Amino acid sequence: MTIPADTFDQTPDAEPMHWESFYKNYRKPGYIAGYEIVHKLGGGVFGVVFKARKESIGKPYAIKFLKIDDPSVKAQVLHELDQVSLFAQVDHPNLVSIEDRGMVDGIPYIIMGYAGEETLKSRLEESRLSEEDALRIFVQIARGVQALHDHSLIHFDLKPANVFLRGDIARVGDYGLSKLVCESRMSLSFGRGTPYYMAPEMLQRRGDHRSDIYSLGVILYECLTGDVPFKGDSEWEVLKGHEQRPVPWPESLPASHRAILERMLAKEPGDRFQSVDHVLQSLRAPGRLGESIILDLGPSHAGPRSGNRRDATQRDATQRGVMPTIGTAVPSAADVSRPDQRPRSVLGSLFRILVLGLLLPARVLGIGLGRGLQVAARLPVFLFRWIGRASLVLIAGILVLLLSLFVVTLVT
Repeated sequence: MTIPADTFDQTPDAEPMHWESFYKNYRKPGYIAGYEIVHKLGGGVFGVVFKARKESIGKPYAIKFLKIDDPSVKAQVLHELDQVSLFAQVDHPNLVSIEDRGMVDGIPYIIMGYAGEETLKSRLEESRLSEEDALRIFVQIARGVQALHDHSLIHFDLKPANVFLRGDIARVGDYGLSKLVCESRMSLSFGRGTPYYMAPEMLQRRGDHRSDIYSLGVILYECLTGDVPFKGDSEWEVLKGHEQRPVPWPESLPASHRAILERMLAKEPGDRFQSVDHVLQSLRAPGRLGESIILDLGPSHAGPRSGNRRDATQRDATQRGVMPTIGTAVPSAADVSRPDQRPRSVLGSLFRILVLGLLLPARVLGIGLGRGLQVAARLPVFLFRWIGRASLVLIAGILVLLLSLFVVTLVT
């Protein structure tokens, strides 16, 4: 049965999870009201995710059922699920949307937008990313995280497994309960988690938004080098590496990349970039990482869920000076740098030389004949500069002839 979400204010004596009943009944119609569960997408220590279809419109969604063994942790999760509505208010193209929540057979679940079945983790396991792909994906991840931070929300569990890839779009998911998951992982026995992306201060459970920046740094490091900076035989060894060991820098990593990563991976939060926006600004700096890649992406801030996303995207792009990429003809770099060129004929060029030759004596005489004659002498030049077309050679010739007669009359 499905339990209303308002029962999440329960005490630690909440209804136990009935996973046996879940696996027996989850494919039955109406198990999750309004949704048909299609197949399993994945799972881990803290939950299992299924692809589902909304029966009324046929749209795909993802439903995550939270697996919590520790009763005390479950009480915390049930309490924190009330805060999921805050994350649901954030609408951004680089975030997996949160649509609803509930509980069935004592198991809490979250309904999310379907972001595809490929993750950054699986992409990295398949092959090394090119620099262009690494930067393109990372910038989208950073913008999704920035959208959370703009709403005073923190992810706390950023890692490639939580980044979903569908087409050219990267979306950050598994937020909302990430802090509880992260803290729970540290309270479990070693071997049940792999904190390769955890900030050093999380050992003391004093993380803030700068912990996300550290995790972003590890993700960028792995995207560019193909490996994480710290490894070990246990969680503890990996965590101590984050806290105490210097970051190993491959020789193949360009200096500009390293300069940004050094700040993102600083041991002390105060030595890091203080916002994701500062990271993106550094990536935009000349000589830094892929400026054109950043500019070609969409908005970097989230807006309210109400309203037109396309309008918001275009408005944000205009405010940030991003050139439109859809439905707009954008001039090439050659077109921008090349000055306006009017067609000129050989006859026009020869006639220009003739005009200058005839006007030189007139300009010399103009020194003694006054300002008015100087203006008269320069007039054809100005006209020719503006007109500059072979079709008007005849008119210019007549003007020159008249001016020459005028000069001869004055001299004699």
